[in-house]
Amino acid sequence: MDRLFGGFEANLGRPPTKPCWSLVVPTVAVACAVLHGRSDRKRRAPAKRRRLLPLYASIALKAAAAFVLELACCVVAWLWYAATARRRDDATSEARAREVAFYCGFGFVPGERRHGWDGSALAEGIGGSEQCAIRLARALARTGRRVVVYGGRRRTATFVDGVIYEPARRFDPRAAYGAVVVWRVPQLLLVQAVLGRTLRTPRLAYWIHDGAYLSLLDAAGAAFRAAIRRAVRTADCAVFPSREMRLAQFEALFPDGDAHDGGADVLDSAIVVPHGVPRYFAPGDETRRDGWLLWPVSVERGLDDLLKIVPRLRNAVVSRGGDFKLFVCHHERGYHGGRALSKAGDDVIFTGLLPPERLATMLRACSLFVFPSAVPEAFSISAWECAAHGVVPLVYELGALAALGRVGCPCVAPGDLDGLASAAEALLADPAAAAATRATVRWKWKRRASRWRPCPRRPTRSATPRGPTRTTRRSSRRRRRSVRRVDVL
Repeated sequence: MDRLFGGFEANLGRPPTKPCWSLVVPTVAVACAVLHGRSDRKRRAPAKRRRLLPLYASIALKAAAAFVLELACCVVAWLWYAATARRRDDATSEARAREVAFYCGFGFVPGERRHGWDGSALAEGIGGSEQCAIRLARALARTGRRVVVYGGRRRTATFVDGVIYEPARRFDPRAAYGAVVVWRVPQLLLVQAVLGRTLRTPRLAYWIHDGAYLSLLDAAGAAFRAAIRRAVRTADCAVFPSREMRLAQFEALFPDGDAHDGGADVLDSAIVVPHGVPRYFAPGDETRRDGWLLWPVSVERGLDDLLKIVPRLRNAVVSRGGDFKLFVCHHERGYHGGRALSKAGDDVIFTGLLPPERLATMLRACSLFVFPSAVPEAFSISAWECAAHGVVPLVYELGALAALGRVGCPCVAPGDLDGLASAAEALLADPAAAAATRATVRWKWKRRASRWRPCPRRPTRSATPRGPTRTTRRSSRRRRRSVRRVDVL
């Protein structure tokens, strides 16, 4: 985002003044990670289709229906604004020319609020992708820009923390904006690409936050992927929350079985912007219970697997005379682990989705976050929140979760539930070892976060060449040094 909106200084911590007080990783700092692919790939035999993960398989029909509905709404919106173009006055056009617009879709994404969200949702509790968009919009508004977030099917506009939140239907795809961020939903870009047009803005970014699109791209077929490739190329850059998600999305978009040009220009325009991680309290302001576990993510992400190993974890704590508890701090809607839940015991407590103030209380008290998720996470802000606040995550080395190993968190091979249980047992049975691991994670986290720096501003769209470009050997070396310096997650 720095290439689009200018530089922002990193806020790496200050004395706490309210529950959510700083961003350990700056929301708008950018790690420019540019890779070079082969420019001419030959058609290969179609790759064997991968089996959908249980979480994505459970929402496959909803995701397909949501994609079609969003696409239909984008077509209708384009036709409506094309028919009513003469009704717009000059004042509205001038205001939009100075506006930073976030297009967030009509709220059809499974799990998203259909009536939209705004900055007040941070106090109630909301997903990591929404948190990132809210914080970036708020940071841009503080620089004096007019920022408008278009999302959901809300009836009226709201104004929170200097940001205007409008319903998605008020986004004019034919208007000229100062800058546009297309958040999560590529249908708007797809409609523009099919019509042979592009949004009228000098700065256009496509922000990808969902791992679910990996399964959608794999299942939809070569024609669909070709259309999405065409849509992505209409943006100046594709923005990812982690380098693991950037590579996974690229492999899904440019598979070996399709006929394509290799996508070197897409990789060249791909940048990484990690989520901002809120800090709820200062280190040391906590009272740990060595046998308490926290589950701060949606229950479909492996809770049933965790409940299978709860007897082993409980025994590791009880055998040394400790108190075992597992707090599930998320909603239960859609949970499919009823059999495991019936055997969980009274020490497994469902608290529901918690607001930041109550979540901070759980982060102060709990010791571990055992996370057997088979989903290739795009970032997992909950896991990074736990690592930043002393709740040590134990995860599979899969997707963006693999980056937790770089700050000292225990990681095991994907699918190795027994290995994950053994690692958790060792920490629960030995509180001193758990405290040492917690101290290591905090030290490495602080050291890596302090290395983030804003990247220099790049040329805008009008000055940026499209497609693959040639680079000299000297510029390639400089680029590799830049990646080593700032790519810390």
